[in-house]
Amino acid sequence: METKQRTKVYNVIILDKSGSMSSIARQAIEGVNETIASIKRSQEKHPEQDNELTLVAFCGCEIKNIYNQCPIHKVENITTRDYMPCCMTPLYDAIGNTITKIHKLMENEENAIASVTIITDGYENASKEYSHKAIKSLIEAYKSEGWLFAYIGADHDVETVSYSLSIDNKLRFEKTERGTSDMFDNLQSSREAFMKDVMPIMSCRNIDVDKKKEILKKRSLNFFEKK
Repeated sequence: METKQRTKVYNVIILDKSGSMSSIARQAIEGVNETIASIKRSQEKHPEQDNELTLVAFCGCEIKNIYNQCPIHKVENITTRDYMPCCMTPLYDAIGNTITKIHKLMENEENAIASVTIITDGYENASKEYSHKAIKSLIEAYKSEGWLFAYIGADHDVETVSYSLSIDNKLRFEKTERGTSDMFDNLQSSREAFMKDVMPIMSCRNIDVDKKKEILKKRSLNFFEKK
């Protein structure tokens, strides 16, 4: 019986903690914790996976790595000590700093998936290192390698922003307790459907790297369209 090829899964969540997120801070914390639980279930169901979590919370004061490439079995629930919204929205810097670090790590991986979820309730207004053009170029380059990007937003033109960044998967949510809860439910079910589709391919030793990238690229275009 052929053994399955191990797959490193880089789960990346880039979460806005600007002041305007204060009204849904509790729901955001609960949603992240539910997502952590979902990834842990996936790890248990697919032991050939090596799931790691990078969780970044950003505001004008800091870009905070709550978890940095942490094996999922070591990840604990976050609390208000980890996530306390304040000030402004350096969206581009949060994205750029995070994904370039992950990309460097993936250069040495033969069989890996990168799933990047960006959650924000407003427009970029405080970045100093990265421009819109630079972020768009990075996302386009990494998408060509099979990366999955999802942009989830509230209180702004989500479709226009995601399109401007070359992100195909977009989801708008209502910034209420119910709306935030529904958004995280959608995120978790979409992730489970995505992993169900791609893991048989990623774990197969008879499919070469280039073919796997092409399959990932195609499936990553329809993340929120669950089958």
